[in-house]
This record gives sequence, C-alpha cells and structure tokens, in this order.
Amino acid sequence: MHFASPIFFLLFPILFIVLVYVYMRNKSKRKNLINFSQYDIVNGIKKSKKIKLYPLVKVINYLIFIIFIIALARPQIGEKTEDVLNQGADIIIALDISSSMEALDFEPVNRLEAAKKIAVDFVKTRTHDRIGLVFFSGLAFTQSPLTNDISSVTKLLNAAATNMSSIDGTAIGSAIVTATNRLKDSEAKSKIIILITDGANNIGEVDPITAGEIAKSLGIKIYAIGAGDPEGAYYQVMDPVSGMKLVKVEEQDLDEETLTSIAEMTGGQYFRANNTKMLESIIKEIDKLEKTEVQSLNFTSYEEVFDKFILCLLCLLILKILLENVFLRKLT
Repeated sequence: MHFASPIFFLLFPILFIVLVYVYMRNKSKRKNLINFSQYDIVNGIKKSKKIKLYPLVKVINYLIFIIFIIALARPQIGEKTEDVLNQGADIIIALDISSSMEALDFEPVNRLEAAKKIAVDFVKTRTHDRIGLVFFSGLAFTQSPLTNDISSVTKLLNAAATNMSSIDGTAIGSAIVTATNRLKDSEAKSKIIILITDGANNIGEVDPITAGEIAKSLGIKIYAIGAGDPEGAYYQVMDPVSGMKLVKVEEQDLDEETLTSIAEMTGGQYFRANNTKMLESIIKEIDKLEKTEVQSLNFTSYEEVFDKFILCLLCLLILKILLENVFLRKLT
C-alpha cells in the first residue's frame, strides 16, 4: 500500500501525547476522590453489563482518530507496469510441413516434431518480439500473423502436421513471399524470416532467388535451416503384406546452394542440421545473433482507497453515537 500524503502520520505522535496527558490528568483526579476506609462494600457490588462494555466507547474513540489520520494520508493500492519503449524484432517462422518432414533421422522423433519443439522453445524466449507463422508444402499459407501472443503461437506450432496442406511438395519461393508479405509493413528495427526445410523448391509460382531478392529490397533478413541427415533417413511405409515397416531412403534433394544464396543476399546465414541436437544449437545461435535491446520504463498505477477508510470511519461514528445515546446512555 502507498500513501500520497504521509505527512499526516505526524499526527500520531500528537495523538500519543494527548493520550498520555489525558491519562495523567485522570490519574491526578483519582487521587482527589473520597477514599473509603473499607473496599469490601464496593467490591461486593456486581457490575452491570453496560458498565463492563463502557470501555468499548474509549476503544472506538481511539480507532476513529487512527482511521481518520490514515484517511488523511490518502492510502492507495498500486500495480506495477512495465512499458516497453521500443519494439523488438518481427519474426516469421516459415516451417516446411511436406511429407518428407516425417523422416525419422531426428531421434527420438521425426524432423517436423523436432523442428516444432525447437521452434516453440525459441518463441518462448522472444518475450518482446512479435512472432508470426507460415506453413508450407506444395502451398504456403499464413498460420498466424505477427503477434505478441506467445501462447497462441506455441499452440499453433504444436498443432502443425504434414496433412494440413492438400498439395504435397516444397514451395520455398512461395513460403518466402508469403512471409515477406507479412513483414513488408513492419516498422520494427529487425525483420526476420527463419526458414526450416528439408528439400528443394519443386513447386510454386515464385523461385526462391527472386523471393529472396524481394525480401532483401524490404530489409528482411533470412536465416535458412536445412534439415536432414546426409546419409539418408528412415520412413514409415505401409506394406500391403507385412503392414507398417521402416524403409531407409537416401538423402533427398536438399538445395543447400540456393538456401545459402538466399540467406547471404539478405544478410542472414544458412545452417545445416543433421539431428535434433544440431537443430537446437542452430536455433540458439540465431537467438543470440538477433538479440534486440529493449528499453523499458517501470511505473506504478495507483488507485485511491481512502474512501473505504472514510466509510469505516462513518460506521464507527454511528456505532459510537448509538452506544453513548442508546445502549450505554448515562443518567447524568
């Protein structure tokens, strides 16, 4: 709790001095009272409930003074708030969800599940950035526009699956253009696309190099990650005779040359991830490279609560009046 006018607390010492003065004066008066030679008669008189309750009036008087002083000090309840003065980065994660991402070389899960987990961990560290999602296979589509709602982005990432697109393939150029379209109006100091794929562009209306040049012209940086073990990977295949079985397939056409060109022309970097551990270290490296300094201003918003003390004060005054004039009324 905060007090806007704490100077009124100086009244407490004054109140204490007054109480001491009253106590000493009453003590002096008692000395001048008539002394009985014997107290047995007085002690034998049973006190009524009203007499026993009368000291309650004094307690209420003290409470009235205390609450009155607190109300004068203007008590307030504050809530601390952090105001970000400059926005961080705007980041689009372009994630390949083609069927080849089901390869089982990223133990203990497939490429897509590994990429999702690492991407979620990355998103959770970017508390002052806006994050968006683009998923692609044969088609590229925006799964989430740029947003500060990290919780929603992580849920959408976790829900990514290879059956979300009706057309299989790897439309890298379309993915970059879709992500660029989401970043083109951004006023952030840093505009980034993190592209995760395991293939080569084999479908779509825009080739990756042209898409990269468009991104470069808009000041967008691309970090490209090529996923897949060079020695090939196992896939789950349905055999009509023996049922589901694992089949090893040689490495498919990961176009590292094109991905490197796209990344370098935009000022980014290309990384190769052969397994989950490498993918994790790559994401951490990108996180370090794109740390944006964020200045924040902490302030506190206060809400006045003195009215509650005034209400309490009024209740005590009413109680005091009722006790003194009705329930504990004196004869003289």
